[in-house]
Amino acid sequence: MTRQIPVKIFAVCMIVLTAVSGCSGKESISSRSEVSKSTEKSSEQKKFDRYLMDIFTENVTENGINLHYTLENPEKYGIKNQKKSIGEICKKDIISGKIQAEKELKRIRKFEYNELSYGQQDTYDVLLEYLTLQKELASYPYYQTILSPVSGVQAQLSITFCEYRLDTKNDVKLYFQLLSQTKSYFESVISYEKERVKRGLFMSDDSVDAVIDQIQEFIDSEKKNPLIETFKERICAIDGLSQTQKNAYICKNGEIVTKQVIPAYEKLAEQLKTLKGNGKNLSGLSHLKNGRDYYKVLVQSKTGSSKSVPEMISMTEENIKQCIQETSVICKKYPEVYEEYANLNIKPYTGSNPEKIIEKLKKKTKKYYPKAPRVNCRIKYVHKSMEKSASPAFYMIPAIDSYNDNVIYINRLQMEDFNQIYSTLAHEGYPGHLYQNVYYAARKESPIRYILDYPGYSEGWATYVEGWSYSTIEAGKDSKILARLNVLGMEFNLALCSRVDFGVHYEGWTKKETEKYLSRFGIDTASADYIFSMIVREPANYLSYYIGYREFLELHDYYKKHAGKIYNLKTFHTMMLDAGPCSFDILKKRIRENL
Repeated sequence: MTRQIPVKIFAVCMIVLTAVSGCSGKESISSRSEVSKSTEKSSEQKKFDRYLMDIFTENVTENGINLHYTLENPEKYGIKNQKKSIGEICKKDIISGKIQAEKELKRIRKFEYNELSYGQQDTYDVLLEYLTLQKELASYPYYQTILSPVSGVQAQLSITFCEYRLDTKNDVKLYFQLLSQTKSYFESVISYEKERVKRGLFMSDDSVDAVIDQIQEFIDSEKKNPLIETFKERICAIDGLSQTQKNAYICKNGEIVTKQVIPAYEKLAEQLKTLKGNGKNLSGLSHLKNGRDYYKVLVQSKTGSSKSVPEMISMTEENIKQCIQETSVICKKYPEVYEEYANLNIKPYTGSNPEKIIEKLKKKTKKYYPKAPRVNCRIKYVHKSMEKSASPAFYMIPAIDSYNDNVIYINRLQMEDFNQIYSTLAHEGYPGHLYQNVYYAARKESPIRYILDYPGYSEGWATYVEGWSYSTIEAGKDSKILARLNVLGMEFNLALCSRVDFGVHYEGWTKKETEKYLSRFGIDTASADYIFSMIVREPANYLSYYIGYREFLELHDYYKKHAGKIYNLKTFHTMMLDAGPCSFDILKKRIRENL
């Protein structure tokens, strides 16, 4: 999982994607050979570059947090004046989102595609599909869930501030200004939720309670609050500050946290309690007016797949059957190996030291993945106040112009035995999120490409390589069988949760129907209820991982079939990484162009 803080719901560019290409593959290929002959940019190409930079600048300067996290040196991108505002969720932007998206689509369509360079055509394709889906999503204002225990803004905001980069005195001053605006930001969040109440879109009481519980965990940690403890570490690393200055900053930070931030969280919880009872829908999106239609667009944005929801359901059900059947065959053929898998403690094979595992994975990627820049990676642990609600692990995306220092968080509460630490670090680190982000950042593509969110690509890739990582565990003569069992287990769990997601949000399953379905797989009522609640709170979340993963497998098979004798796994991975975040239709198009 990667972490990005959505401190504003963007009206134009910062939504997600659709699988619609601006031009056909045939036209693109024929025009590429013509435009690539010239090394000097034409006037059309220069105009397109300016257009892309305008969009990029417009989005990263929306608020102080976005700019600080996206760029370490904004002046090198022509950005001189930094906004000192945390931003807010603006009703005007939400309501006018569709109109703004249509205007942006008109702007990009004015460019002569065939006159653009090879790289510009790639960016054109991606941005056009991105904006097209933005327009579709904007047709459903206030359907988006922004408060949830794991990925909600109230949870991500604290982690984002904990990782806020402090290099200079100015950074510290801006940090204090932004931190002090937590109250006003949460006021815009409550306004958003009140509007959802008016439209009959507010969350269920169960979801409200889960968010309040997460907030309470943060509030209860006042004496050892993560915003206080992490600040001390960061402020001490700034050169040129005397101990007196550092102590003064530490005191000021503590005062802001205790007198402004924590009260802002308390007020958010109190206001949510007053709204409790307004969420009449206890199940998925399909029970809302136009909820099913919204879900179909949301699925596209979360997966980057052009498959219809019914097609995804069929694929998922088939995969569940296949996982069960293949596991059963292995169990009968190799009962002793299956028993080892069922009781497997993989630490003897992989170790449990995160830093050493990262280095081990780095070495194992060399044969099958292209070379990426050497960077630093620090392993941090989720603060105790956030352990119950935070993900088992996540990667913090660095600034696009300064990606040498990377951070992976591990949640010790949810990974107590560390049996899955190896595959988790493959997912978050090498050759997962960290490697994927650093590799693409080093290509120095158009800046706009680095701020477009494609969860199907990013989480699909990380899940794909997580599956690959099992094949690298050296567990003796039964390594291949154990690796396959681990992949089947991973696929089954993701497929089952995804099937419930489709059932709840597309087919209208109730809690009882979900319990009945999951009981077929030996899942008890308590576990089924937990899965149901989790799916209701985070629509289509699992699909980014599962459908994205399945799409990468299909692309691999497509490439292998058409490449024939020239098939090479490293070449496939290079194509996927070179293309950068985009839809799977565009990735398939890139494969065709390179065969």
